[in-house]
Amino acid sequence: MKKIAILASGSGTNAENIVRLFHEGNKIRVVVVLANRQKAGVHERMQALGVPTQYVPNSVWENDAQQVVDILQRNEVDLVVLAGFMRKIDSAIINAYKGRIINIHPSLLPAHGGKGMYGHYVHKAVIAAGDKQSGVTVHYVTDEIDGGEIIMQQAIDLVEGETAESLEAKIHPVEYDLYPRAIVAALKKIDEQTPSAPTSIVDLEEESAFGSYAMAVDDIDNEKKNATPEEEWANELSIKYDPQPQAATPPPTPEVDAAPQQPTQPYAPQPQPSQQPLNQVGEQEPMPSTHLVWSVIMTLCCCMVPGIVAIFYSAQVSSRYHNGDIEGAKRASKAAEAWIIASFVLGLLSTTLQLPIMLSKELLLSSF
Repeated sequence: MKKIAILASGSGTNAENIVRLFHEGNKIRVVVVLANRQKAGVHERMQALGVPTQYVPNSVWENDAQQVVDILQRNEVDLVVLAGFMRKIDSAIINAYKGRIINIHPSLLPAHGGKGMYGHYVHKAVIAAGDKQSGVTVHYVTDEIDGGEIIMQQAIDLVEGETAESLEAKIHPVEYDLYPRAIVAALKKIDEQTPSAPTSIVDLEEESAFGSYAMAVDDIDNEKKNATPEEEWANELSIKYDPQPQAATPPPTPEVDAAPQQPTQPYAPQPQPSQQPLNQVGEQEPMPSTHLVWSVIMTLCCCMVPGIVAIFYSAQVSSRYHNGDIEGAKRASKAAEAWIIASFVLGLLSTTLQLPIMLSKELLLSSF
């Protein structure tokens, strides 16, 4: 079995996609997820799937990266996968896992890569540049940001009137499709570079029913009729799938001869009806309200100081959301709302107190 560690900072949709796919077989498994944010949504997602997570503060990543290396080595990690990890990887980690750390980037590198180019900012840059194509790149991590050797790329065409938001929505499904295949390719390369490895877990069977992932669609469809979903995914990804022993076979249903057996899992329980299908992930939560319009109105019409503070928190909502900090965006939205109320109340009190004073002055002046 090959063991994967995932590094994440945000909600963890890509991490969930990887876990749901590979935990249905017994050749590749995510053994630990490391997050640099204590309240990142990835913790909750992994808990639901039975995958252990560990919070590693930013101070450790910056000042004592050897601690991270120790965690990876204790878990006997073969491949480190970055999935929305918003920190530069320290040289100590890169040197310890040279050629075994990969990242996914939402553009066709080398275009729109480097410092500050992540998430929504990449899509904005693509639109601003007037590019006709964008896509997804999976590459090895080196000391140069987004500068490592490219493993796989997949392009998509932009349409007239494309926006950063619409492009982002088109990119996500491509990421979910490309990243697992790139992980398999990276693991295969590790096996090829380790001649003493007892048994490769990635057996490419050129004469198999499915062959490569790029086989003609009509040929694949002919062979899929008798394949379970797990076998279908395994063959498309060129993984030799060995289902684990079953205690019993589910009874047949009126519409299907027999339900496919499911492998028992040490980490991931079988998905319940409320969970996502094997090769899909949940949609990202919508961005909380910024309250920016009300913040500006309160600044101009009521009390300026709390209104300015409200504007500050309003700006934080979008920034934190697109950095993957969903909980931080929610807190900023609530803070902006609170300062809007404070501005209104103070403005109302100020007006209420000033009115009798002005009337008193008018009465005094009129008496003379």
